[in-house]
Amino acid sequence: MLGRRSHARCVIPASLEGVLSVSRDVVVRAPDTRQVTVVSREAGVPGERGQLTLTGANAGSVPVRVSTSRPVVIDGSIRHVLQLKLVVDGVPDAL
Repeated sequence: MLGRRSHARCVIPASLEGVLSVSRDVVVRAPDTRQVTVVSREAGVPGERGQLTLTGANAGSVPVRVSTSRPVVIDGSIRHVLQLKLVVDGVPDAL
């Protein structure tokens, strides 16, 4: 058959490793010393780890872990209320 390729178009090595970061906007509802309640367009997966980056006067980034995720209806749209536990020194639930 004419016009067929006899070689692969690309090769992905088996040893390829990396980190995928997905940013999403959330609205912080209730910050606390141990956890933060946020509203997101996307659901969270309990146990999932991430970084919460705050803007404004309290700008900074803190490691968090999703504790719970539940759907709610806000202004006719489905949103997700996430409980985020703060992770201190790599240990979740620590003060």
